[in-house]
Amino acid sequence: MVQIIVVAHGNFASGILSSLKLIAGDLENILPIDFVDGMSARELGDHVASAIPEDDKTLILTDLLGVTPFKVSIEVAQQFPNDEVVVLSGLNLAMLLDASFSHLNYDFETLIEKLVQVGKDGIVDSVSLLNQKEETAVLFQDGILKGGIYEAGYC
Repeated sequence: MVQIIVVAHGNFASGILSSLKLIAGDLENILPIDFVDGMSARELGDHVASAIPEDDKTLILTDLLGVTPFKVSIEVAQQFPNDEVVVLSGLNLAMLLDASFSHLNYDFETLIEKLVQVGKDGIVDSVSLLNQKEETAVLFQDGILKGGIYEAGYC
């Protein structure tokens, strides 16, 4: 089993889990940790460390590369041997949705690779997408984008 921890500024962590719940229902093994005003980096680190189970792999998803939630999560992850705790930055809802279902079907290393790709693939601009006229007819059917999590029926 993989524990998923979402660490982000403000109420982004709890907010994105609220969105996930709306789409996918209640899911186990996903925990938000909000880095709120007045909280120190040390307090955040204590929250992150206490959320990591001893006998499971842990995936920590953070909002931004290089800032406090990411830095603190990296510091905590380094306390665990054998890459049992991995931190990814650039969290988006597509990545979290995929993580919540895929962690049951992939080994940990493959899951990490898949989530990085899902995060990247989830970013498109409408002009480029709609200019692909031949592919647009295939992508859209009944007003719903086909492929990935959408075709799988999560949304």
